[in-house]
Amino acid sequence: MVTQQTTTKQTNKALRIRGGVSPKRGSLERFETEAAASPAQRTSNIARVFRYHGGPIITSPQVYTSFWGSLWGTDPRYQTFARHLNQFHTDLLQSGFMNVLSQYGVGSGAFVGATFVNSVPDVLTDKSIQGIIQSSIAAGMLPEPSNPSNIALIIYLDEHIGINDPADNLVLCMPTSDVAFGYHNSFTTAAGNPFYYAVIPALADACLHESCSDDAQCSLHLSENQEQRMTQVASHEFAEMTTDPEGNGWYAPDPLGENGDICNGETDTLVVGANSWTVQKIYSKYDDRRSRGAVHCVGQAPQPLPRLLQAPVASRLRQASSYEQLLPLPARYFDASANIVSIDEQQTQEYVLELFTRLGTEGIVTDVPGFLRQAADVLAKR
Repeated sequence: MVTQQTTTKQTNKALRIRGGVSPKRGSLERFETEAAASPAQRTSNIARVFRYHGGPIITSPQVYTSFWGSLWGTDPRYQTFARHLNQFHTDLLQSGFMNVLSQYGVGSGAFVGATFVNSVPDVLTDKSIQGIIQSSIAAGMLPEPSNPSNIALIIYLDEHIGINDPADNLVLCMPTSDVAFGYHNSFTTAAGNPFYYAVIPALADACLHESCSDDAQCSLHLSENQEQRMTQVASHEFAEMTTDPEGNGWYAPDPLGENGDICNGETDTLVVGANSWTVQKIYSKYDDRRSRGAVHCVGQAPQPLPRLLQAPVASRLRQASSYEQLLPLPARYFDASANIVSIDEQQTQEYVLELFTRLGTEGIVTDVPGFLRQAADVLAKR
């Protein structure tokens, strides 16, 4: 989670547990300024204190995006954002970014699909966000997670929605007192399973002005477009929520925090096919150790980095591997006040046509029973 530089140590701890993205640049600078050791010793100390604390890891992320607010369905600019952000998450899971996360026990994953949620209050609290997620599960909009869970829900808010939850030190994109650009958290569902989610506000210019008056010291910049800010924060939160989903996974003591916090504001350009995306670099304990402190923040790697000894073993069997040809699923729409779920008929038809084209006629004819079993299984679970 991103916290302001003036936040107290106690507040920083609360924000770390919620995995927030600070408006100020990374905690590494503050750590090095405060430390008395030489630069090489300081980075060596980071590798020593950044460790695994025994909690769960999202080993095979099954990513859902969820777009909250009316603009995602009515504003052409936001509709374009939604398409691009879905592609971003698809590309991110196939990129060298995941190769950096492998050292912490995160394996390959899949982008499952998008959901759109309307009738959302303009001002949210973390508890009300959890309530909407629970309602979405009860309505069949989102799946009930297993335990351990691999579901990673990325919530994007439109610019009409902010979070004002000062009791939990969560004030995002409100007119005053902003403390963060995004955060991740978890809760226990009514069925008793862990649910992991991240919240990314719209990050329009007004949000940056309020959160961080000095652009040069800000982790996001007015020179970046809105989409670049959202992908930067989303990559930060994704790295943290997969490696520390419940606040007891991979992290270092304050003021360092999680792997995204240490490198907060340090960006990289991720190229996947014809697409280029702005992501945030994350702390790489493997590179820090190997370079003896010369390299600590990494945005991508050509091959999966070796798993650190303390990390849990990533699942060898991808949860979505047998369903990959069916993903992503068609978008679904949820009215949060009426608890009504719907699917756009034209989108569903396009999905079926594209799916069969992708499979090829020969594959369909020779494996119809297998295909139908897979389709029924996916629809039943998701």
